[in-house]
Amino acid sequence: MNILESINKANIIIDVRSPSEFSHSHIPNALNLPIFNDDEYKKIGILYKQNPIEANFFGASIACRNIANMLETNRDILNHKNKILLYCARGGNRSLSLYSVLVALKFRVERLENGYKTYRNIVLNHLNNKIERSFLTLCGNTGCGKSELIQKAQSWSIDLEMLCNHFGSSFGFIAKEGTKTLSVKMFQNMLFYNLVSKEGILLIENESKKLGDIIIPKSLYEAYQNSKKILITCDLEYRIQRILKLYQNIKESDFYITMEKISPYMKKEIKNEIITAFKNDDKHRVAELLLVKYYDIKYKKSRYDFTVNSNDINKAYDEILEIRDNIKITTKSQQTIIKNKNPKN
Repeated sequence: MNILESINKANIIIDVRSPSEFSHSHIPNALNLPIFNDDEYKKIGILYKQNPIEANFFGASIACRNIANMLETNRDILNHKNKILLYCARGGNRSLSLYSVLVALKFRVERLENGYKTYRNIVLNHLNNKIERSFLTLCGNTGCGKSELIQKAQSWSIDLEMLCNHFGSSFGFIAKEGTKTLSVKMFQNMLFYNLVSKEGILLIENESKKLGDIIIPKSLYEAYQNSKKILITCDLEYRIQRILKLYQNIKESDFYITMEKISPYMKKEIKNEIITAFKNDDKHRVAELLLVKYYDIKYKKSRYDFTVNSNDINKAYDEILEIRDNIKITTKSQQTIIKNKNPKN
């Protein structure tokens, strides 16, 4: 059984690394039941450099105590009904210690060979090679509802903005402020999880190569750039209302800092008009000017195969579903024709 099969068949995936290791990145849907907390892990590491034997004794005593507590407080997870998959950093003593106890207790448990390191190698190998998936790529001006459509298609879409914690525009970081930003490794893990767990055509937004601090893998960027594209159009007033909703709580300091960053890309009189409107608390005018005089001008138009108007977001989503289904039918018909032209002898 390969690693992905083990992950898919497990009812519970347990990461026994320290909380800080887990927080930085982990296998999606894993639970953290650490053998050592952060301070314990650090102390053992320092001691190991000085006296490996003493470090092993010290670590074993702490592990025994923590595992005993783990068994008492996690009976809902650690029970005989669940198929359990354990892993640590490299498949070493941390996962082995809990694995040995659970095996002795007759649990249905498996240990991930070579640990999280092996999983990361699988993720990177997948993302560094050509992605053989079909995409429907949404393009269109800022505020036309692309993000809403991606969210409505949650079961068959990849929400890059959510994974990157950034809405893509110059002000994109502000709308996502207060939500946790994924590390690069965790972004890659979640992206890989979406790619391998969702079947069929995937809906995705035509994002640039970089979103906030995250660089989109070249393989994915090329895949959705070369796929069928849907241009989302929308009346200006609907776009303004979406922008007002997203940035209704914008901080004055964030507004002025971002305006300075984008000022080289707009005429001075436009910048002054936007700032004046902001000072007058006319956010409707601010949104309108930014959309028409900055974002629409800056937006790089690309070729597209279909057009959908999003004034009615539910109707727009139904049209996208219809496009997806028609592509499926066309693809299936083409495959049948190719098969009939090349029958087996």
